[in-house]
Amino acid sequence: MKKVVLCIIAFVILSCSSDDENLPIVPIDAISFNLNGIAYFLTEYSVMLNPADTNVRMIEATFDNNTKTLLFFVIVEETNQIEEFLLIENGIEYSSDPISGDRETSIITHTDTKMEGTFRVTMNDRNDVPIYVFTNGIINIKF
Repeated sequence: MKKVVLCIIAFVILSCSSDDENLPIVPIDAISFNLNGIAYFLTEYSVMLNPADTNVRMIEATFDNNTKTLLFFVIVEETNQIEEFLLIENGIEYSSDPISGDRETSIITHTDTKMEGTFRVTMNDRNDVPIYVFTNGIINIKF
């Protein structure tokens, strides 16, 4: 009898749905990453065509009390990689391009209204010592 009661209890527990299962999944427009071990979730960003080359889209997001700016460039509607990746801190520009540098970037969706992708970028100083390490970078933005 004890086994029957346990089976009934297990069935009731497993067949119940939680209220969270009925909530719609809402996509979040953001750029998220870890920078030197600190997690960032940026929901304020701007997307525009590069005035110098309208075949290139610029994405810019300022963070850390406006002391840092993430700026990257992607060829319009191309799904491949980020062309140039910059971090500007207190007016000093640190760059990573697709040819040189330790980086992996992937743009998997890129339309005239949406971009999705991932990135991992390490920026080194002149002595080749890492100074900025971006990990777990996720781009999920609409514009």
